[in-house]
Amino acid sequence: MKPLRYKYTHEQLVSVVHFNEKDIETIKQCRSQYNHLGFAYQLAFVQLTNRFPKEQPFEVFDDILTFVSVQLNIPSKLIHTYEKRQPTINEHREKIRNYLGLQRFGEAELTKIEKFIFEEACRLEQTAALQVKTEQYLKEQGILNPSEDTLKRLIGKQREEAKRYIFRKISQGLSKELLEKLDTLLGDSQQSDLNFLKKPPGRPSPSALLDLIKKIDLIISTDILKIDLSWLNNNFQRSLTRYAEHQTTSKLRRLNPDQRYAILVCFLTQVHQDTVDQMVDMYDKLINRIYNHAQIDMDNNHKAQQKKIRESLSTFKDVAELILDDSVDDAVLRKELFQRIGKDKLTNQIEEVNVWLTGKYSHVFNIVKQRFSYIRQFSPAFIKHINLIPEGNENSTLFRSVDILQEMNDQNKRKLLEDVPLDFIHKKIRPFVEVNGNIDKAAWECALLIAIRDEIKAGNLSVKQSKCFGRFDDFFIPEKKWNELREAFFMRAKLPVRANEVEAFLTQRLNRAFDRFLELLPENSYVTMDENTWYLSADSIDKLDSESEKHLLLLKDWLSQHMREVKLPDLLIEVDNELKITRHFMSISQQENPSVGDICAILATILAHGCNIGPYTMSQITDGVSYNRIKHITDWMLTVEAQRVALAQVVNAISRLDITQAWGVGKTSSSDGQRFAFKRKVLQQTYSTKFNDFALEFYSFVADNYAPFYSIPIECTDRDAPYVLDGLLYNECDLPLEEHYTDTHGYTENNFAAFAMLGRSFSPRIRGLHKQRIYRIEKNKDYKALSPLVNRSDRTIHINWICDQWDRLGHFYASLESGHVTASTAMKRLNGYTVKNHFYRANRELGRIIKTEYILQYMSDKSLRQRTRRGLLKGEQIHALARDLNYGKRRRINSRDLQEQRNSCSCLNLILACIIYWQAKEINKVIMENYPENSSIDLSFMEHISPIAWDNVVLYGEYVLNPNLVKL
Repeated sequence: MKPLRYKYTHEQLVSVVHFNEKDIETIKQCRSQYNHLGFAYQLAFVQLTNRFPKEQPFEVFDDILTFVSVQLNIPSKLIHTYEKRQPTINEHREKIRNYLGLQRFGEAELTKIEKFIFEEACRLEQTAALQVKTEQYLKEQGILNPSEDTLKRLIGKQREEAKRYIFRKISQGLSKELLEKLDTLLGDSQQSDLNFLKKPPGRPSPSALLDLIKKIDLIISTDILKIDLSWLNNNFQRSLTRYAEHQTTSKLRRLNPDQRYAILVCFLTQVHQDTVDQMVDMYDKLINRIYNHAQIDMDNNHKAQQKKIRESLSTFKDVAELILDDSVDDAVLRKELFQRIGKDKLTNQIEEVNVWLTGKYSHVFNIVKQRFSYIRQFSPAFIKHINLIPEGNENSTLFRSVDILQEMNDQNKRKLLEDVPLDFIHKKIRPFVEVNGNIDKAAWECALLIAIRDEIKAGNLSVKQSKCFGRFDDFFIPEKKWNELREAFFMRAKLPVRANEVEAFLTQRLNRAFDRFLELLPENSYVTMDENTWYLSADSIDKLDSESEKHLLLLKDWLSQHMREVKLPDLLIEVDNELKITRHFMSISQQENPSVGDICAILATILAHGCNIGPYTMSQITDGVSYNRIKHITDWMLTVEAQRVALAQVVNAISRLDITQAWGVGKTSSSDGQRFAFKRKVLQQTYSTKFNDFALEFYSFVADNYAPFYSIPIECTDRDAPYVLDGLLYNECDLPLEEHYTDTHGYTENNFAAFAMLGRSFSPRIRGLHKQRIYRIEKNKDYKALSPLVNRSDRTIHINWICDQWDRLGHFYASLESGHVTASTAMKRLNGYTVKNHFYRANRELGRIIKTEYILQYMSDKSLRQRTRRGLLKGEQIHALARDLNYGKRRRINSRDLQEQRNSCSCLNLILACIIYWQAKEINKVIMENYPENSSIDLSFMEHISPIAWDNVVLYGEYVLNPNLVKL
């Protein structure tokens, strides 16, 4: 017998391998117990895998057999009698096929499946993804799976057919002139135009921004943007782009012309969109840097003037006291004033105060304006190349101003028109733009450039041909698809489908939360209240008593004595021997016949990136693995998809271990960021005041059973909140996640709305929770002790805003769930909106309802507070191990482009998962083989044991001191 494949979880077995009355009745039509068991086993097997067990020898999966035997109360050993009766097995298969209405895989089905695979292969490039889609389609159509070899052969054939079709269709739409321009990109020198386009953006500066604009000009000059690729799936375009990025120009020139031109067209299209995003991002960072430097100059000036400021304030105090002194007659007030304060001193101080109020350092905008020459180094080119699109009708004067500035730049004019628009300028800086009726051109232009940045961030302007800053409506799946998903989406989240039911539903839900809190308030020692606010006390820490501490310590010592010591490379080999994770980083031919050299090279590559050693150093310290081999695996095999599937395999294996059930069943998770020094002068480099250095953040997710199931690199200045949904929606594992914990950085009111719409619970640990506002819907309800906190004009939910946008809210979050747009990209845009945007304010109001419900529950439910704290603590333990693992290059990330950063982040997470799996399995092995009861070990304390806090894994390599080299 053998274990079930990793992709089926315990929950799937329970839900699928469960017989109803009709099943039992059909099973009992067989004559003997071993036939009952065998028939039921085949029935359960085909329901789960959509195929019958293999013959000779008869394929038996332990987990399925156990579930079946328990349900029928028949000993599982009788399967050995059944497997010898081949005619009976075949007869039962035919009966099961008719019972379930399944079709054999014949000629008609072959044509149907070939067409499906071809269409999917035009959208998906990865073989593993195509196989999953095909197996799912076969099950939906009631067609039994063919053999695995047949399925792989079909996918391989249709994948090649789809590629040829796509290559041919793209190249046939290209003119002769365009083909010549594409060939010109592939110059002979190392400084070819193609290599220039591959270069990652530098650290924000005028010259770096102009380099990005040169890229855009180069791509525009090819006329490639005139080619319509809307018919070709974006994932396939990105796959071809990745291929171009890792190929040399000489190799691209040797490709078949159709393939070469198709790859270049997709590469240029994708790079253009990415470069537009990078240009907007760099522009935003440059404006921010100018403002930050201006604020620093202003602060430094104020510090230098502190003595004079104190003198002026002292003078003001004396004058005020004199004026308010009723004993001083008004007739002699002036004389008395000059006797106390000299006229010359007062005159000088008035001049100084006037400088502070109206001079250069009176407002930060004045100092920004002083940097106008620096801004002009990049602003004309930026204005020329940014293609803005209004999201509404509020920006007409801003667009007119952009046109005026563009015209002035083109004609090299230095004087403003008399009637230039001023409506877009913020009222606080308008006095610095319009002085005595005259408009300062430098100030007007600075104000316009700042307004462009602010309006893009606020979502009032979108950027044409941009992925991240495009039209917000493009983030929604097609209306036709939403109509198909609508009812199932709302039902799964346990929310009303129709907007006219929303008000009653949310009102009842929020009122229940208030009632529960008020009911428990008399016995609630965590919160006390007065008329204006509430106060929180610290929860008592649930420490074990001294006797329990002794038992726990004894358990830890006993485990430590029996657990093996293992070196990290040996650990990875052991995990791979069992789970075969390296197969995901091999070609199809390698998977069929893997070699020891292939496996070792892949594991060395994972270690090189995960431990931050780097490919070159890894090749120097590892026998039999060259730098070129590691580089080849990195470029071609270490794809995002392969890393996610490999991680999912380990995570699912962790979840299936019995020992991990003591820590959690995978229903709750937490996420948090971890910063590493980042010295590379690239666009993603940002400064962390907390880290006191330039840093890159690895944002990682961990389940309650310690399985690290997702990670992503982000800029350290980005708030964590937009990325929370990414890990929950786009991981490949089978964890039944229901509740998620974050710290304050992961919290926004929009996230509360998002989790509610997706049918999950959001439980952030919010700093200063007692300062958070709570809201009501019903004004006439008696909120008793909470009345002072909610009976205010700004504490009432505008429920009509939610109802008006209800269907659009569902449409939006269904789009994120389907992967139509990355959740973090969409949530960043949403969080940047203001209350003027109707969709944003509907999200905010819904989030406030769910946040109020959560705060009331958090303050009255000690178990929720403990779960949140424990969940976040597991993430901190994972980070401690990650710091130890990421020891190379003094823990400084040195990756230039985003793909290299993702490799470092994902490989580190994969190694962490392998260590946790190995440790959990080792703990389980120690318990099973060493009879803990003989040593008075109490296994009930296993929930307090972590698979991380052990020193038996040697993370670092060996230093070999050759005695033959020593000279005495």
